[in-house]
Amino acid sequence: MSSLKSIKFSEFVDKGIEPTPRRLRFDFNALADFEQINGMGLGQLLSMKAVFGTARAMLWAGCKWDDGTLTLEKTGNLLGEYLRAGGSVDIILSKCFEAAIEQGAIGTAVRDEGDDDDQGNVSPSIPKALKEASKPGPSGSKKPKS
Repeated sequence: MSSLKSIKFSEFVDKGIEPTPRRLRFDFNALADFEQINGMGLGQLLSMKAVFGTARAMLWAGCKWDDGTLTLEKTGNLLGEYLRAGGSVDIILSKCFEAAIEQGAIGTAVRDEGDDDDQGNVSPSIPKALKEASKPGPSGSKKPKS
């Protein structure tokens, strides 16, 4: 079992879709499953602006460790309910990206410019595609602009 700390995901609870929060954990297995389902890595998928597939696959990959019954279809159904309740795909993607970055699965944790770590080293920057993923694109989705 990984010692990676999971991150609370309460967006479905906030919209009355589920009674308890899920937990996101983006470890090696989650990233490998994400790649296997999509046939490509996260960076490639971001450059293609595959919003719905990315959101569903990332959420599934991050939550499946804690719920063995969670399938891609069930994740898609939850996302559909969430959107009908006024939720946003942008929020789902943002939460997944934040969790993956915080857990070191992609890029590095975002720090304020000039922040340094415990050894006094300034943190390296995260890849440009991941920075761009947190900015709204032309359609309002969280994807890099071409």
